[in-house]
Amino acid sequence: MSCTETIVCSTARRRMFPLHLSPIEIFMLADDQLRHPMTFVIQLQFSGQIDRGAFAAALAEALQRHPLLQSLITTGKRDLPCWMPATDQGPSLDWRAEGVPIASPVGEKIDLTREIGLRVWVRQGAERATVLLQFHHACCDGTGAYRFIGDLLAGYGIRTASADDRPAFGPVQPDLLRLRKHRSLGQAAKSLEGLKRLAIHEGWKILTPRPAPLIPPSAASRNGSLTADFPGFLCYGFDRTEHQQFRDAAGRCGATPNDLLLRDLFLALEQWNRSHSVWPRRRWLRIMMPTDLRSGDDHEMPAANMTGYTFLSRLASDCARPDALLRSIRNETALIKYRRSGAAFMDTLFVASQVKWLLPLLLSRRLCLATATLSNAGDPSRRFTARLPRQSGRIVCGDLLLEEITGVPPLRAQTRATVSVSQYHRRLTVSVRCDPHLFRQQDTAAFLDLYVEHLRRSAGSGSPLQTASSLLPVA
Repeated sequence: MSCTETIVCSTARRRMFPLHLSPIEIFMLADDQLRHPMTFVIQLQFSGQIDRGAFAAALAEALQRHPLLQSLITTGKRDLPCWMPATDQGPSLDWRAEGVPIASPVGEKIDLTREIGLRVWVRQGAERATVLLQFHHACCDGTGAYRFIGDLLAGYGIRTASADDRPAFGPVQPDLLRLRKHRSLGQAAKSLEGLKRLAIHEGWKILTPRPAPLIPPSAASRNGSLTADFPGFLCYGFDRTEHQQFRDAAGRCGATPNDLLLRDLFLALEQWNRSHSVWPRRRWLRIMMPTDLRSGDDHEMPAANMTGYTFLSRLASDCARPDALLRSIRNETALIKYRRSGAAFMDTLFVASQVKWLLPLLLSRRLCLATATLSNAGDPSRRFTARLPRQSGRIVCGDLLLEEITGVPPLRAQTRATVSVSQYHRRLTVSVRCDPHLFRQQDTAAFLDLYVEHLRRSAGSGSPLQTASSLLPVA
């Protein structure tokens, strides 16, 4: 079984188009490189066989509900880049038998001036199927992608399920896309001058101090024959018992599971760099953490990028005191949530985007903004706006059972490791991709093993964590 087709979606020209790009969309385009494109992948594992006709029809219907995933970027009003609906163009659907490698003949990068920001691969076996979706980050973030996927599954279930198990779409309001820029900006600056001061302050925090990138194995960095793999991420799944142990450990420490994930990633980054170089302890490490800037008023917004970013920086020497490191992370993440700090990055992008050449100039310097990215997706199925039935905690759509949801955020040129953590069906899954131009798959596996080792130790499989009382601020 082998076939590639294009799903054609006829879209009426909506009155909101042409639609100017938001600052985060401009940033994603400026940071889009051939070797490091601003795309991310989400992989769905099913038990059962997919009905090809129903899937294609559901894909076309879901795209009707999410206009930016069926749009191209062109020059529009005031000679600025704008979204415009693609004329009778949909995503390519690569449908082949299980075991056939996934690859893109035109490369990993998606050119949004020529192609919409979604590609789909299906690999079908006798009793299981894999669906891989590649999204351009200018079109949507992880939450937007999950809302689209929920609609895709709902459309499939409506066509294949019995009346008793038939899912339903949630409400969607395309006109809310007009508000995506305003909704993602911070509220601290009430004037343009105040916004500029805030942006300069935040920009200085991001650009200084300069974090160290993840160091590739010396043999790999000398070998010029490395080729990019796709989708290239590896996963480790914690069973229900280990997942609960990890959550319990965070509670005993007075921290959140996300705080432990951040702390242990710092430990893994420091240990990796120290083992692959002469590693000065005064070097900085930084983790970039996406934050969802949506509010309850944005529940009906179609897929879009409403992400802010926060940056946590620590000296390598801080990793010598894991308990103090966790305490500092716990305190910082509490402030991030309280102050909605992710919007400060959006304010910075807004100011920088007012000067047409500034963002491309800054990004062309190949700055290392972060050593690694960590995205905590929580339970992705909880982000579906569609109402889908469940069986023993797993999503049901027709004759399919959704067994697993994985994927990773994009890789920047100097941010050489991207990590995603998700929980589904009471299991915790860690997905990692390292820069395929500098790291072999076995190198990525070694880094994933190192991170998992720290997480399992935190869960109680190794050295016990300090108690919550020891993490209280020192008087």
